[in-house]
Amino acid sequence: MSDDTRQKVIDSARQLGYRVNFLARSLQSRSSGLVGIVASRLDTPYRATQVRAAAREFLANGFTPILVTAEGGEDQSGLVERLLNYSVSGMMITSGTPSNSIIDECAQLNVPVVLINRNVALEGADHVLIDVDAAGQLAFDMLVERGGQRFAVLQPRDRTYSVLGRASAFSDRCRAAGYCVDVLEVDSQDYDAGLAAADGFVQQSMADSVFCTTDLLALGFLDGLRVRHGVSVPYQVQVLGFDDIPQAAWLSNSLSTIWQASEDAATEAVNLILERITDPTRPHETFHIPLRPVHRGTTRKARP
Repeated sequence: MSDDTRQKVIDSARQLGYRVNFLARSLQSRSSGLVGIVASRLDTPYRATQVRAAAREFLANGFTPILVTAEGGEDQSGLVERLLNYSVSGMMITSGTPSNSIIDECAQLNVPVVLINRNVALEGADHVLIDVDAAGQLAFDMLVERGGQRFAVLQPRDRTYSVLGRASAFSDRCRAAGYCVDVLEVDSQDYDAGLAAADGFVQQSMADSVFCTTDLLALGFLDGLRVRHGVSVPYQVQVLGFDDIPQAAWLSNSLSTIWQASEDAATEAVNLILERITDPTRPHETFHIPLRPVHRGTTRKARP
């Protein structure tokens, strides 16, 4: 239609108070144009960046994201079922691991599911995740090449797939190379847990190089060592984080870490959903999130 006619239609719709009801439209089209994002720990910079990037990609491709948050061990299957009630076109899950039965139900309804950093053994969904063995190896290599001789790892008690996986891989690599490694369990993955861990570390461990499985843990641990206990970092103890959140590069922190591409992971997850909407029968894929070493001020200078 002409621009004039189109504008008349729009003006009339506004006068009548008409808005498109996408949920009603979905009764006929079997698709609401909505996509679900299940996430937790939105107070962490890494997860916030990831969710923001995913939402931006969905909107750019004509879909409207619905965010549901999973906190305190909430059952992810119940949250997924809620999203299915809205005839979502796809789903991205970054928290917990849904049951096989709920993944099967999504498949029966032709609702693509992408799991980010969840257990790769779960079938029926596409996966976007880090290679936990490669992550543990990289952490070990970064500390050894900067003179590490005795190691420790901060391992959260909440057994998430990627965090526990990289902690375990790091410990295994240390032992395989003939080094001692102290596994220090912490209550969570956040700053306060790292701060508390520093108190126990100075009393119990002789390690000269510590791998913290998230940057927030590392920043708390770093402050505990420097401020509470006067430990010289990196000369007495090296500290390595993981994620490369923006705060890691702040001059007061200068945290050495391992960068994982949070925005690339979100973009790839959206692409996998869009491709499966187009072709539901395509084989499921696993995309490994790129990793990169980032040396700053909490690891020593490289040996000549």
